[in-house]
Amino acid sequence: MQKKQNILHYKTIGDVAYVRNSRARMLAIRINQRGEIRVTVPRYASQKQAERFFLSKQQWVLKKLSGLKQRDCSQSLPAAGAAFQVRGRSYVLHLLHGDDTVEAAIWRVLQKEALEYLPGRVSELSGRFGFKITGLKIRKMRTRWGSCTPRKSINLNSWLVMLPEHLSDYVILHELVHTRIPDHGVKFWEELDGVTGGKSKELRRELRSHQIMCFQGDAPDQ
Repeated sequence: MQKKQNILHYKTIGDVAYVRNSRARMLAIRINQRGEIRVTVPRYASQKQAERFFLSKQQWVLKKLSGLKQRDCSQSLPAAGAAFQVRGRSYVLHLLHGDDTVEAAIWRVLQKEALEYLPGRVSELSGRFGFKITGLKIRKMRTRWGSCTPRKSINLNSWLVMLPEHLSDYVILHELVHTRIPDHGVKFWEELDGVTGGKSKELRRELRSHQIMCFQGDAPDQ
């Protein structure tokens, strides 16, 4: 079932996206590094219940927004002409036609590397553990490592090639398990443990210490 989104505007807070998700088990609020607010609405909850829930957390939301500091990526990115490493390869960062910023040039390089590496790795892990997917997309994602659609198609972040291989494998396996179990119940974590050698929680914690550009990336469990 496709997720439905309803955006409401609050005078003291701004826009809030209410996203209905049939896989969700509870109402939840998420605020990303850019101050974008999303309320996840499970199947059982009405829109009015979701709004009451959000308004009951209004002071917490305002506190989060007031304490949220946008990071300046420019201070942590390599300068044009500098070298940087991707999967053991050294690239000199050149701005080509269509690259308006250094960040855009980095994503271009990562997309190239990701398209060369990730499809084969997904195929290898799928075959090893008997998973089947209907499609694979590799793209720029600022705050998600990956996702799985209800039709069992997987989306992966091209930034995965900047992670150690065992962590990019964890993201891939996490999404592959979602092709069988869409929610995050006990059976999901049991199966993920089975394909990660019992290390799913350990890998999840380690993944949380890594960032996508200067934004903290979500572990792929949303």
